[in-house]
Amino acid sequence: MPTETRQVLGGRDSILLAACCVLLGLTIAYPAVRLLWEAARGWELQALYAKSGLAALRNTIFISCLSVFTSAVLGSALALLLTRYAFPGRGLLAGLAYLPFTLPPLVGTVSFYYIIGRDGFVPRFLEQSFGLENAFLQGPAAILLIHTYSFYVFFYAMVSSAIDTLDRSQMEAARTLGASPFRAFREVTLPMLMPALRGAALLTFMSSGASFSAPLIFGNDYPMLSVRIYEEQSAHNSGAAMTLTVVLAAVSLLGVLVFRARRAAGGVASKGVRTPLRSQRARLAAGVLAGIFALILLTPHLTILWLSFVNHREWYTEVFPTVFTLDNYLSILRDPASFGPIRNSVWMSALAASATLAVALPCAYLVARKRPGGRWLNVLVMIPWALPGTVIAINLIVAFNESWAPLAGTVWILPLAYFVRNVPLLTRMAAAAIEPFDATLIEAGRSLGASPAYCFRHIVTPLLTPAIAAGTALVFATCLGEFVASVLLWVPANIPIAVQINGAWRGSGIGTAFAYSVLLMALVAATYLISRRFASRIL
Repeated sequence: MPTETRQVLGGRDSILLAACCVLLGLTIAYPAVRLLWEAARGWELQALYAKSGLAALRNTIFISCLSVFTSAVLGSALALLLTRYAFPGRGLLAGLAYLPFTLPPLVGTVSFYYIIGRDGFVPRFLEQSFGLENAFLQGPAAILLIHTYSFYVFFYAMVSSAIDTLDRSQMEAARTLGASPFRAFREVTLPMLMPALRGAALLTFMSSGASFSAPLIFGNDYPMLSVRIYEEQSAHNSGAAMTLTVVLAAVSLLGVLVFRARRAAGGVASKGVRTPLRSQRARLAAGVLAGIFALILLTPHLTILWLSFVNHREWYTEVFPTVFTLDNYLSILRDPASFGPIRNSVWMSALAASATLAVALPCAYLVARKRPGGRWLNVLVMIPWALPGTVIAINLIVAFNESWAPLAGTVWILPLAYFVRNVPLLTRMAAAAIEPFDATLIEAGRSLGASPAYCFRHIVTPLLTPAIAAGTALVFATCLGEFVASVLLWVPANIPIAVQINGAWRGSGIGTAFAYSVLLMALVAATYLISRRFASRIL
């Protein structure tokens, strides 16, 4: 590369690095440091001892560890089954395995409340059919069930990918040398799967510790840190809220230390062929089990859709509702103000996704291309990934409640929170697309006389757009259903749809809450479809 070109690239990289560091420093580093400073100044140790603070800490760690175990068992078993064996219904089950990702946290939790909660179908059926009273789930059992449903996908996705890249010849060699199937799995396959298992365990532990909707609705007398922080902040006990926030951040960082990957995966890509089940009885049993599991995966979505047509004023003691109506939707359509929460969520999510894209792309370029300063920039950009949404919300409240940056209590604080929460996600996805990109393609185009703009439009864009479009769509969809930070930061002028659903469900608008939930799920699904259509047209 000519010296002049190298100098131009170096100058451009320096400008990008400085811009990224300034923006991320103001939105990520400064709030975190400011919170630590304010928490140290107003540390309230009694917050841990009073009002179930220690119990909340203990429960958070316990549920997070247990969620890792149950999600690992379910997700890894499903990954082994679907990647190793061919049976009737395998394709359908593989497609539906990612369904929990399409449910916004609050919507999914409310759905489970009407399945296993105090007013759920299952408890009502058991009481009326078998006389079993108080058969509903609450507390740790309900929270663990919801976490397992929501987070097993981490293990399924990562273990499936790892299994597809295993060198199966090593397993066959171990069996040839006389090792039992169990020993071969333990000493050959499991070590190669450990990076994926550790990565999934880290995501599950952090997501469980940050979980808010399930503990809020099912917690009752089982306190957890995320809800305790919300309660203290709502009661204007800023010192206690900041103290508990630091404790929750420490729990998340503990998970990073415990579950971080310590070794690289071994082996080479060797996808192989799935083994068909030979026995007719085994094929039938596998097909039936696949259908049952697919129905279980669909149940929360179908429950929300069904209950959106129920006249909840006429549903009393029956197991299943018998009176249906369209008023739940008509009440939204007739009142123009009812579209306010939808409109607020759409514009805030679009603004946050655009800002995230604008910052994540240069960050991903500097990190993936290993430019000077890229390693430290990667550490800075990944800080929010290790912090629960409750912690990020309190960070922003503390940092931007000053005269020079009076964002707290305004409509702009929520898009900022969405931006901070999703910068790590889009940066990693963009970096994964940029890292394997062959820069010699651009050099070849330039040597043939193409302009830089032509090379970017016809070489770079078609190769990178699908991954970046998918990542941006994921950010937008995540912002639409975000509830943890929203419930702490919203103001009446920009109430988001998740907060509106929570308020309507806890008030007198239960049917309207379900109608809003269906509209939210439709928006999320439309986002994914549009992004895929856009990416396919680029290609």
